[in-house]
Amino acid sequence: MITEKEQNELKEIIGAHYADAVSEILMNKGVMNKFGFPYSNSLIHKVFIGNKDNRDVERAIWELAANKKAEAKELEKQKKLILK
Repeated sequence: MITEKEQNELKEIIGAHYADAVSEILMNKGVMNKFGFPYSNSLIHKVFIGNKDNRDVERAIWELAANKKAEAKELEKQKKLILK
């Protein structure tokens, strides 16, 4: 489960509108709910705030955070090269 402290740190990394991106990660991996449908943005939000426990959704949230962090790091590297 994502703790409140982790929520605050994740919000800094992934921003407020994360559910669509998390849903896209899950769909790209073929991860669906028990009925064979994509996870709803509502469930994704509930997992994020700790009201529901779902390992697949949580993994996708952490993957999104890792991707965003890598993008930010790459952007900083580009800035330094250009402004050198």
